[in-house]
Amino acid sequence: MNDEVLSAESLAKSYRTAGGSVHSVRDVSLKLKRGKTLAIIGESGCGKSTLARMLVGLEQPDRGKVSRATLIPMVFQDSLGSLHPRRTAKRLIVDPVLIRDGKIRMTRDHDVLSIRLAKAVGLSEEHLEHFPHELSGGQRQRVNIARALALDPAVILLDEPVSALDVSIQAQILNLLVELQEARGLSIIFISHDLSVVRHLAHDVQVLYFGSVVEEGTVAEVLTAPQHPYTRSLISSELSVVDFDKHISRVQIRGEPPSPFKIQSGCSYVDRCDQAEVQCKSAVPKLQGEPSRRVACFPEHRKQSQRAGVRA
Repeated sequence: MNDEVLSAESLAKSYRTAGGSVHSVRDVSLKLKRGKTLAIIGESGCGKSTLARMLVGLEQPDRGKVSRATLIPMVFQDSLGSLHPRRTAKRLIVDPVLIRDGKIRMTRDHDVLSIRLAKAVGLSEEHLEHFPHELSGGQRQRVNIARALALDPAVILLDEPVSALDVSIQAQILNLLVELQEARGLSIIFISHDLSVVRHLAHDVQVLYFGSVVEEGTVAEVLTAPQHPYTRSLISSELSVVDFDKHISRVQIRGEPPSPFKIQSGCSYVDRCDQAEVQCKSAVPKLQGEPSRRVACFPEHRKQSQRAGVRA
């Protein structure tokens, strides 16, 4: 039995601007397993949201392909902007079903469905009569999650769904997602820059830098024993993670990311890496290793990175 519910191969996407073509996603492949959560992490501008939009079909890749059995609903960061301001929570939750069935008006069955989905995400029947502006940020995001579940999908994608919420509300939403995954066997793509959130929710992780995957593996392996210099720097920049993992030394990311208007020769991280050598300026390291643990870094530099990231 194939346990893959979503896969992507060699995705690339660029946008034409007045200054030239912006290369947002350069080469990304991934596989999502049934009932698992794959987190995609990286700093702002690394291509996470563009990748998310290609995975659900909102953007078409310039190169590569996405294989999905069904439509994938997406939960956005902006809980208010993603909801129609003139529709009640009840209508918003069942909108996907109405659109699928070609219906304009809600029936008794739709009322029952909205109540069931609301309860599944921790909302009351009273909340269903409210408009988005009458709900809190956490309540609106629960409406978005309920709407994503309306067609009983095998996969949902969440793009920074808790970053705009208070910490206490974040925890509630994350716990809700864990419960829903266990109850429904959901598979989740989770886009985030918050490593503490990734630790709580995800099983596997891909680290995205400058539109390409530089490291991937289980959350436990990647976030506690990073092999790529960028991953190590990304982890050490998160104070909460550094405090939790005392064996990872503090390393700051130097300089600025390369220009998105050009594809440079060599490793894209070379100008910011504290272990770069001549080889890194001319050759592009390939993502390699075991199927469950791969890194795009030359082996000798990877060993240096591991030693530098671990305290005696």
